[in-house]
Amino acid sequence: MGALCAALVATFASWELASGQLDARRQAEFDVQVRQTIRLIEQRMATYQQVQRGVQAFLLGSTEVPADDFKSYVQTLRLNEKFPGIQGIALVRLVPLSELRSHTAARQQRFPAYAIRPAGERSTYSSIIQIEPYAGSNLRAIGYDMLTDPVRRLAMERARDSGEPAASGKVRLIQESGVNEQAGMVVYLPVYRRGFASATQAERRRNIVGWVGAPFRIDDLMTGLFGERVPDISLTIYDGAPASDSARMYTSDHAVPDTAGAPVLRAVRGLTVAGREWTLEMASTPAFAARLDSYRPLSIALVGALASLLLAWVVWLLAASRQHAVLHAHDATEKLSESEFRWKYALEGAGDGVWDWDRSTGVSSYSKRWKEMLGYAEWELSDTAAEWERLIHPDDVARVSATLKRYAESTHQTYEAQYRMRCKDGSWRWILARGMAVTRDVLGLPARTIGTHTDITRSKQDEHTLREAYATLASEQKRIQVILQHSHDAFIAVGPDGRITDWNAKAEEMLGYAAAEAIGQTVAELIVPEEYRTAHNRGFAHFVASGKRTFTQQVVEVTALHRSGRLVPVELAIAGFPTPAGHAASAFMRDISERKQAQQLEAERSVALEEARTALQHAQKLEAVGKLTGGIAHDFNNVLHVISGNVQLLQVMRPADERLQARLKHMQSAVDRGAKLSTQLLAFARRQPLEPVVINLLALVRNMDDLLSRALGQAVRVAIHADPDLWNISADAGQLENVILNLALNARDAMPDGGVLTVELRNQGAGPAIGDLPPGDYVRMSLADTGKGMSDEVRAAAFEPFFTTKGVGQGTGLGLSMAYGFIKQSGGHIIIESAPDAGTTVLVYLPRSLDVLPGVEIRPLESSVGGNETILVVEDDHDVRATVLVTLQELGYVVIEAEDGEAALRILENGRIVDLLFTDVVMPGPVSSVELATRAAEILPTIAVLFTSGYTRDALVTKGRLNEGVQLLGKPYKRSDLSKKVREALTRGRGRRALRAEPADN
Repeated sequence: MGALCAALVATFASWELASGQLDARRQAEFDVQVRQTIRLIEQRMATYQQVQRGVQAFLLGSTEVPADDFKSYVQTLRLNEKFPGIQGIALVRLVPLSELRSHTAARQQRFPAYAIRPAGERSTYSSIIQIEPYAGSNLRAIGYDMLTDPVRRLAMERARDSGEPAASGKVRLIQESGVNEQAGMVVYLPVYRRGFASATQAERRRNIVGWVGAPFRIDDLMTGLFGERVPDISLTIYDGAPASDSARMYTSDHAVPDTAGAPVLRAVRGLTVAGREWTLEMASTPAFAARLDSYRPLSIALVGALASLLLAWVVWLLAASRQHAVLHAHDATEKLSESEFRWKYALEGAGDGVWDWDRSTGVSSYSKRWKEMLGYAEWELSDTAAEWERLIHPDDVARVSATLKRYAESTHQTYEAQYRMRCKDGSWRWILARGMAVTRDVLGLPARTIGTHTDITRSKQDEHTLREAYATLASEQKRIQVILQHSHDAFIAVGPDGRITDWNAKAEEMLGYAAAEAIGQTVAELIVPEEYRTAHNRGFAHFVASGKRTFTQQVVEVTALHRSGRLVPVELAIAGFPTPAGHAASAFMRDISERKQAQQLEAERSVALEEARTALQHAQKLEAVGKLTGGIAHDFNNVLHVISGNVQLLQVMRPADERLQARLKHMQSAVDRGAKLSTQLLAFARRQPLEPVVINLLALVRNMDDLLSRALGQAVRVAIHADPDLWNISADAGQLENVILNLALNARDAMPDGGVLTVELRNQGAGPAIGDLPPGDYVRMSLADTGKGMSDEVRAAAFEPFFTTKGVGQGTGLGLSMAYGFIKQSGGHIIIESAPDAGTTVLVYLPRSLDVLPGVEIRPLESSVGGNETILVVEDDHDVRATVLVTLQELGYVVIEAEDGEAALRILENGRIVDLLFTDVVMPGPVSSVELATRAAEILPTIAVLFTSGYTRDALVTKGRLNEGVQLLGKPYKRSDLSKKVREALTRGRGRRALRAEPADN
């Protein structure tokens, strides 16, 4: 009866112990799930932050990256496959109010409807300028100003000031459309200007240019995070510390409803995600309780009761008949137990568990320590091979069984295996099992094996940690390699020995060498121009030894050598890091060829603009001088005409007085020189009226051969070369001859000891632009001498009026300026090419004429004497008018005078018959000379008109040429010139009258 009671008491104790162990196991399993949940969330968010850091590194301090490059980079991340919950990667640019207009205009080139929203004037804007993937709901994000949302702004400012990722509170994402809407948040990472300091908060605020933003939908973020144990616990996430319905961000689908009653186990934990506090509420679910529910305590109670009854019956049965055998067996058992205790104590003294496997019987036994290592009491595990197989991790069963089978079928002395075994609390421990055969069968195969179990979990964890560290390092290296390979800059790593250790794709493109060709080569010999290698090697040796750069700036401009030998201007940034052999260098190089070309073009444009400005100022100066010159010439010609007219009258009146005639001849010569000077002034000012005709330039130059020979003297030889089919030109023949003569005389003066003057006449078809001439066909005349040439200063001022290198009284300085004005007035261009001691070449371009040379017209000679016709003289200058009246009256004409156009018109309107109107061009009063001639022709259709002037002021010319049919006598003129022009005008007038008199049917 005592045995029965003892057995029942032991059964109750076992039942109570099993119940307590079951509760502890539930609590331990739940705690593991809680820790694992927090760790998984932390790991996922840390991984996503690394994705943003990779984008931050890719940007290189600027949010303005090509859209295609940014798209390609984000596509390589494969967000949809590898990072659930993240809606995309966005680039956020900080836009000051002063740049809003230019920023919007620039973005509208890619997004026509682009505008920063919400609208309104603010000191600073932020705008999502790019987001990838750019599809679906992300299309709505472009242009959104996240600084206008207080929740987002708080996170953006925290990221800006700390330089670290910052998560916003609970927000409604821009991408949400109202369908299947989820709570969201955004994680920001700041982007600072490249090369600018960001060590302090003030520097970070000053140098920030934008953010990398990653929006998350929380339900999608948690998808697939907890693996196969999802139904075991429910999870609710709140934004911030207090748990309220408005702050709830996420609730798992298997959350315990309120109607289900309180869960068995519950935990509340805090979690910091990118600087933002979350509150996590976790509770066990019915599925968790069902999975860990056990009938073992009840089984212990039932089996214990039955065993107690059976034991009492056996004890009663054996008590009488086998007392002696029991005592003998007890003694033997005690001795055996004592021996086994010593053996186990010796083995387990080292902390290892002991196992014993008898292959012949299939019996296995495990020591107390063996079981304690797994968290079990000695009685909780049976001594069977099946119990061992049950506790082995499913993934290790096949491998360990194969190892054990190989041992059992071999003659090897030892057995060893590593595997995981399940502990009582549900965790797994790594075990090192080692054994040795103590008995063998007739074949030498192990019959009984005794071994130990050693807990190697810590070493395995250390090994796993190390392997994860290596994997993380390899992943980081791979990530950096991907970033470098897709960088817009060339990346070159150089070891302390000066040899290249890394060379990215951009370096291949920029410098022409493949990575396989470049790596291992000396950087100085490969890409440093030869003239810089000595300085480079000296500076690099100093850098390797001290780690200090010799550059004074963070980014410098240098020149690299392309494989083709071409020099490439680059922007260089270097970072050093120590190695056992000295400091190594990592260099980023950016090709700035386009920038340099743009700078060069800008400099050339500035030079061209300055030259154009100088030319404009020069032209304006010449124009002003020309206007002044024209006005002076008009008055000067009137003065000269009065003198000339009176000299000629005296010559007629006193022909027998030789002394007087000599004086008058000298006076007339002075008048002629003054008239020539006036003509040159008008030619320079392009104010002289031209009478262009079709000319063959070769014929004109040949006709001047005798004149040139006499003017140049015997010491200068003239050589003429011309194209066989030289084109015709249209110009004033007399003025052109004067230009050629002046240029020839200049050449003579440049060759005081004699030389050669070469005249070349060539056809110049349409080609490169010639000065300011429009494209077309021209005839080029060049006059090249072998004289002393000109300096640059003299050549630049050669066309200036009154500029001369001759001594005082030896030249007026108007020869070249007159030639310049005439050539430009004729629609051409003139250029001087000269250098000291290299001679001078004057190039003259005149437009081609398609008209045919006129034939020689033979006209009857007109009498140079006077006549008896009536002439109306209109001249505002009293002295000039008086001189003309006397001269015409001496020639026999009837002369009527008028001081201006208005007075002359009144004479005609009063019916006075006039044969010739002889009028000055430039006159005061309301009636101009041109208007007077027109009205005179209306009153007297047969009247002839002869104009006279020292300066027409463009009244009778078009583009520098006399209008067709206009008769003009330039001041000052001689008596014979006046007689001839008057007769010529009257003769043409009679021809017109004769034509009007012919019958209509003739």
